[in-house]
Amino acid sequence: MSRLFLVLGFVLIMALYSDATPLAPNPEDCCFNFFTGKIPPKNILEVKRTGSHCSLQGFIVTTPKHTSLCVLEVNGNK
Repeated sequence: MSRLFLVLGFVLIMALYSDATPLAPNPEDCCFNFFTGKIPPKNILEVKRTGSHCSLQGFIVTTPKHTSLCVLEVNGNK
């Protein structure tokens, strides 16, 4: 009987530990190919920075025609 409780205790600890581990980064928040054209500012609906875990940093832009365009940051006149 004590072995049964010992096994159940280990299973409970493993279940609690597995729920506590963080989720893997979402690759949908990263860009691998970038749009190189110009996007008129009036067509931009939303801009979201790529995740910090991504190998290439940029922005995900939403327009009426495209739900996610990846663009690099452009250093313009300050």
